[in-house]
Amino acid sequence: MGALDVSKGTVKSIYALGAKLGMVERGGGHADALHALVQGLTGKESITALTPAEAQAVLAELRRRSAPAAAPQKKRARKYEALPGGLSEGQQKKVWYLMYQLEKYDPAPEGVQLRDRLCGLISRQFGVTAFPTQPFRFLTFSQGNALIEGLKKLTERKELEYLHSDRYRQDMGVAGNAQ
Repeated sequence: MGALDVSKGTVKSIYALGAKLGMVERGGGHADALHALVQGLTGKESITALTPAEAQAVLAELRRRSAPAAAPQKKRARKYEALPGGLSEGQQKKVWYLMYQLEKYDPAPEGVQLRDRLCGLISRQFGVTAFPTQPFRFLTFSQGNALIEGLKKLTERKELEYLHSDRYRQDMGVAGNAQ
């Protein structure tokens, strides 16, 4: 071996990474994906003919390809703070679920956020001031139950109104024509 030849350890590393990536075909000679990569990067067909710098470039590319892709971040579950004597975590989850259901059937006017809408419902139903950052702060556990029941009825009524509306027929007509 000359001074510019690649070491046996480096050749083994290239083959090992190539095999890990499924680029090596046994008995395929130089017609596998690993040799195609080497030829594309260096212009040489043989891995043993690479210079140390070319071998390092091939190794770097193989490592880049074998690095795990960044896993998509999971959506974190919301944390609901249960206040003593106030709404429980489960009640808060149920209220927000019903609010999103209500939003499907009766969208808020443009510029009105769901939190603001919830605060208005709480103020109207209980006469208590509710703040968008902590809408449940001044409600008791039993008021939370009453809020949930009220939202269930309101959502049900808005769903029925939606199902009998022109908007529903238009949405179904558009969906029906697309099929």
